Amino acid sequence: MSILVLEHSDRARCGRLVATLRDHGHRLDIRSLHDGDPLPSDLEGIDGVITMGGPMAPDDDSQPWMADELQLIRTAVEQDLPLLGICLGHQLLVRALGGTVERRPGGQRIGWHPIELNPTGREDPLLAGLPWQWTQAHWNSYQAATLPGDARVLATGPDGDIQVCKLGVRTYGFQCHPEIAPETMQAWIDDEPDVVRSAGTTGEALMAETASQWPSFERLTDRLFKACAMLLFPLEQRNLGIGQVTEIHH
Repeated sequence: MSILVLEHSDRARCGRLVATLRDHGHRLDIRSLHDGDPLPSDLEGIDGVITMGGPMAPDDDSQPWMADELQLIRTAVEQDLPLLGICLGHQLLVRALGGTVERRPGGQRIGWHPIELNPTGREDPLLAGLPWQWTQAHWNSYQAATLPGDARVLATGPDGDIQVCKLGVRTYGFQCHPEIAPETMQAWIDDEPDVVRSAGTTGEALMAETASQWPSFERLTDRLFKACAMLLFPLEQRNLGIGQVTEIHH
């Protein structure tokens, strides 16, 4: 059994997240869809799905993998497989399950901005022990507009946008980017200098803030990834005390 990881860009790899999953004994089946890797024909032998970010729009049906990935997301949910979507992946799972996505009314959000857990998010087992407000990495021009009917918002951004949601019991979407490393932010800056300028900042300023935010961000996202490994994608090893989650107090 393995976790299927769907990547859509060389600049939005699964990085630190899958490193933690491997440390907890998970096998990963990573498919680079933008490089032409095929999606599996079924989910036999798959015990979880992660769908990552990418520069394309979530409603760009010209992408050769788009229709098949949307159907795979629906199938995974129908089969009650745990599923995690990050940025574009979050938008795709919202779209696949009946919600809607839109361009951000305020334009592209980049850099470091707070997200806030609502009362439902504060009690969610995957987010337990995380601060009620913490600073996350962002780089997105689209967002979820409406969620599928049974979905719950767990956290919002500065303008009330949906940053974390939960659909059913084992499907989560993160609009922000908990998986990044400092070099990821630098790669995005290098790739989209016009976006950086239009946001009224500079690459140097963004990287200085990245260095300032990194120690706390790394600690908190490592805690999140351990929770994903043990709660969202559990193995029998978690019952043996492997990879215990350290409580973080507010």
